[in-house]
Amino acid sequence: MSCLVEDLVLLNALGVRLVLIQSTRHTIDSYISEQGLVSNHHGHRRITDQSLLKHIVELVSQNRLTFRGLFMRAQHRNHGKSSLISGNFVSAKPLGVHEGVNHEFTGSVRRVDASGIRRQLELGSVVYIDHLAHSPAGELYNLASEEVAAEIAVALNADKLILMGKTPHCVDTEDERISELALALVGVTRSHQNQEMQRRLDAAEHAVRESVGRCHLLGAGVDGAILTELMTTDGTGTLIASQPAAPIRQARVDDLPGLIHLLSPMEEQGALVQRPRDKLEAEINHFYVIEQDGRILGSVALYPLDSECAELAALTVDHATTEQSIGTKLLEHIEKQARSQSIQNLFVLTTQASDWFKERGFVKSSVEALPENRQVLYNYQRNSLILKKEL
Repeated sequence: MSCLVEDLVLLNALGVRLVLIQSTRHTIDSYISEQGLVSNHHGHRRITDQSLLKHIVELVSQNRLTFRGLFMRAQHRNHGKSSLISGNFVSAKPLGVHEGVNHEFTGSVRRVDASGIRRQLELGSVVYIDHLAHSPAGELYNLASEEVAAEIAVALNADKLILMGKTPHCVDTEDERISELALALVGVTRSHQNQEMQRRLDAAEHAVRESVGRCHLLGAGVDGAILTELMTTDGTGTLIASQPAAPIRQARVDDLPGLIHLLSPMEEQGALVQRPRDKLEAEINHFYVIEQDGRILGSVALYPLDSECAELAALTVDHATTEQSIGTKLLEHIEKQARSQSIQNLFVLTTQASDWFKERGFVKSSVEALPENRQVLYNYQRNSLILKKEL
């Protein structure tokens, strides 16, 4: 946890406004196991009786004090000045009896004091909230931390919700990491996740449906998980958003600086034909870009040659990203655009990436196979390999 707190203090120092929600579920599970106690559940909900509630209060208090000490130490090391603020920002209501099961002192969120939280954030404080909350009648209830986090994120109209747990990310049917998950696919993905991840997926789905920008599911045990997820393209967890995090769109004139920055290294290496700024601007309507957080991660161009043929060009991915799927996404987008224009044959001229294109269905072709208007422009000095794909 110490490294995690250091990362949180760093983010706060960079101007990120933080609301932290404590989760004590694994600590409670360990305590119950060590004491040989029985903990009943209804679905994913723990049934909290009065005796268990007393122990949960103690465990939550211990964790809060431990976190406060780590936060103080991290603040001192990083010369931070933010205060760690707790308060009754969340009110609770009892879950009551569901399907004949009395949940006793297990509750859910009744109300979030969003304006009170915002006032603290505006003062530069870090807000720390646990999963115990009182009802207006003064009764104390045990809430699910994922629900508390999601409801607070919704109430604040937060840009991001980060849910951390033992499981570092969602997996597909082949047990491979899912780095990005569209909201519409959460339902079908949920069935092959473990219970912990299912709880987080439920909270993430609710938050994103209620207009929270993005939700990140990360592993609490992965060193630097938050910084890696927020500050790199690939990340370490699973991102859930209503729209793709890196959408593909047609390039605009105001993309020119980003395009030049992206294309220049490849042009200098001789992998791409050099395009002066004025030529690039004149051909901007042929280009498509993929971007994330205002940064262009890749580009591709489509040049119709005649009614049946087109050329794919300038397929480039930012050297700073290792996300291999970006190039494939761009290729698939161009193929879709070409088909919509009734293009039957897609050509690409390449000096260094022939294997990559062959792996994606292109076959070796020749200058003679190009339409005549493209044959006359072929640069024999570059001696590019010509590949073709029938769409």
